[in-house]
Amino acid sequence: MKYLFALLLCGLLFHACPNNGPNQLKHDPRYTHAYFCQMDCEKSKMYEKAGKCPVCHVELKQKEVKVEDLNRLIDSTAHK
Repeated sequence: MKYLFALLLCGLLFHACPNNGPNQLKHDPRYTHAYFCQMDCEKSKMYEKAGKCPVCHVELKQKEVKVEDLNRLIDSTAHK
């Protein structure tokens, strides 16, 4: 009887906690990740990949930015 009760209890626990996994997390396509120097050496310049700042060699920090803002920033720095 104890085993039947334990089996029933385990079945209820597994049924109550469905495994939806990471597929439930949705990425907002309006945002992306960019990396910037925390010391602001290059006046708000952002990079596509993690690494170190080429000026002060501090680790770049990840930031979530709007894609349209990033594109606008890239366009404005490309003409200089």
